[in-house]
Amino acid sequence: MADTYIDVTSEDFAEKVLSAAEMVIVNFSMENSSACQILEPEFVAISKEYQGRITFAKVNLEGQETLGQQWNIDGIPTLIFFKGGKELYRIRGIVMRDKFRRQIEGILL
Repeated sequence: MADTYIDVTSEDFAEKVLSAAEMVIVNFSMENSSACQILEPEFVAISKEYQGRITFAKVNLEGQETLGQQWNIDGIPTLIFFKGGKELYRIRGIVMRDKFRRQIEGILL
C-alpha cells in the first residue's frame, strides 16, 4: 500500500468505496501486469495531487476475482470513479497523468 491510496478487498469494498462520502477512484489491477506497472506511478502521482479531496483505492484482482466479476472488469488496468455507491465513470487501460487529471476535473465540476 502506498501512503496516498488504500488497498481494498471484497471484504471491505462496500465500506471503503460504496459507503464513502467523497468520490473514490479505484484502480483494479494485477501486480504481474506490465500495463498496470506503467499506470502505477501515474496513479500514485494523481493520488498525491488530489489527496484530501478524493479517496484513491487499489484492488489487486489476484485473489479478488469476485470483485472483478461484480464490476465487469474485462481488462486491466481499469479505473472506476465512484460516488454515493454508484459508478460515475470508467477508464480501461493505461491513462497518462494529463488525461487522468482532465477526467477528474470534469467529474468534480
